[in-house]
Amino acid sequence: MTALTPDSIAGTVRRKARRARDNVAAAREELAAANETLKEALPRRDTEAIAEAAERTVVAEQEVIQAAHELDVVDELLDDGSPRPTPAASGARGASGEGVRSLLPRIKRRD
Repeated sequence: MTALTPDSIAGTVRRKARRARDNVAAAREELAAANETLKEALPRRDTEAIAEAAERTVVAEQEVIQAAHELDVVDELLDDGSPRPTPAASGARGASGEGVRSLLPRIKRRD
């Protein structure tokens, strides 16, 4: 079993993000093809072509679902478990009580 290092996590995040981008691109192509088919098929009332367009839309939907899943995994990998920063009290100025140390995990996470 491989160790979870910042580099291995970053590599996994890059792969998952690339896969999500590819899924979205594939969905875009499927939808464009489906829409083009519908533009031609609807005026002719071509039920076969309309059914084909519907199938392409289902494929596009599956691609989007897969991309969303990949992005959920990316979010989980990027989440270091620390609480999210809360907005400062309105009008409050000066030290927040959080120094540079509190920023380090967030900076490392972006690498």
